[in-house]
Amino acid sequence: MLAFAVATSLWSCSKDNLNQLAPDQLTTDNFWTSKDKALSGLSAAYSQLESFVGWDNYVEARSVREFYREDYVVPGADAYNYSWWLDHYNFAFTSGNYAIDLLWRDNYKGLNFSNQVLEGIEKIPAGGIDDASKKQIIAEAKFLRAYYHFKLLTNFEKIILRDKVPVSEADLTKGLSERKDAYDMILADLAAAETDLPLKSERPAAEAGRITKGAAQAYIGKVNLYRAAEDQTNAAAYYTNAVNSLKNVINSNQYQIDPDFLAMFNGTTKNGVESVFELQQTADASNGANYRSYLADWVAAAELGGYGEIYGTQRLLTEMKKEGKVATGGMYDPRIYGTVYFEDSYFNNANNPQVYGDTYDDVFGNGSNTIAFRKWIPPTPDRIGRSNALNVPLMRYADVLLLYAEALNESGKSGDAVPIINDLRNKRGNMPALNISSKQDVFNAIMHERVMEFTLESSRFYDLRRWGLLTQNMQAAGRSFSADKVYYPLPLKETLNNPLVH
Repeated sequence: MLAFAVATSLWSCSKDNLNQLAPDQLTTDNFWTSKDKALSGLSAAYSQLESFVGWDNYVEARSVREFYREDYVVPGADAYNYSWWLDHYNFAFTSGNYAIDLLWRDNYKGLNFSNQVLEGIEKIPAGGIDDASKKQIIAEAKFLRAYYHFKLLTNFEKIILRDKVPVSEADLTKGLSERKDAYDMILADLAAAETDLPLKSERPAAEAGRITKGAAQAYIGKVNLYRAAEDQTNAAAYYTNAVNSLKNVINSNQYQIDPDFLAMFNGTTKNGVESVFELQQTADASNGANYRSYLADWVAAAELGGYGEIYGTQRLLTEMKKEGKVATGGMYDPRIYGTVYFEDSYFNNANNPQVYGDTYDDVFGNGSNTIAFRKWIPPTPDRIGRSNALNVPLMRYADVLLLYAEALNESGKSGDAVPIINDLRNKRGNMPALNISSKQDVFNAIMHERVMEFTLESSRFYDLRRWGLLTQNMQAAGRSFSADKVYYPLPLKETLNNPLVH
């Protein structure tokens, strides 16, 4: 019999559910008895999101996978002490790379926990759970199953689909599936989840951060856009599906652009007006758990007291500054100031110092060309060098808008896409409206907006890949890259232990 290992997590289940003892000695036959147990199982399913299980998994492994493969970054000096980090930056990784192994392992754990919820909830006796709660928990588990499969599919060329809990050796040694079948399953799970998920406004405050209808709709749109890039024969239908689903998010009136861009990334704003789906962290350890990370310390420049593992490049700064100082007050696009520290009058105003109470020159040196990240570091220096409870937005309303504009543009409706882009630019900081109309010009604008919005948010590598622009951008960045590194190799452990994959 399979033991059900519950990993408690802060996904707004009640504190009683979060304090469930890990039932190492419970079996699937006697665990599933009530709604509380179903919620505890659901917490386990949430717990594997983005490998948020520790320093190795979340801070180091996730960061090198998600950030070092972007063309606008360089590793800091300390990174050269870790070959398994630099293998991602240099695209020299092999099947034995630790970060690749963790990516595979943690997402399949998430799939197993999700499937345990979907199977176990059916074993709860009559009266143990009400129908509405049962439907909602099933919907959340299906969304999570789709999320984990999609995370794997964006990183590996082929994956093993897991639609049930393995109960035998034969179940474990399952073969790889075609990408078409994986996309079909992901979208089917998201569609099923959408039906029974509540709107964001229908979630009580205690459930902030749990999956909503808008999250399912947003990911339906995103998955369809990714699929369209891989299947040109059926791309028109996928773009239409993306348009329709993303439009549902917009028309729900559940979300809006947050006027404080920086606050979404430094721990100030959590689950705010722009948040569609967000990785939850907290500094409250009263329930015996510590759901906070050292991501801020990893990202923060050494000059700011962080580990200094990552810096921006001149190419990034050039792209972010290319429109010039056309925003309100004769400033650059305000998103640049919320993303990086760089040599500029904004950061060198001694009367209003922005770099932890100092000027850029004070911290980085007069004439320095250092480009340090401001995103993901706390607003005050006393938090550097300590664990930080920084929520990580996984889907923001800005992403919904730009994905929607992209789907419209690819559907031959460039004229409809332009107002979407301009509205976002205006709400971010009164950036002037773009007077463009051609499909290529609109696409170029979307590419630029995605840099302004999502730098260091695990988007750039995947955007370039689906646009067919990876090779040229890596070459422009002076990076070593070859076509065989578009996807990760299957982890060595999987190929050694599973005779049906190769």
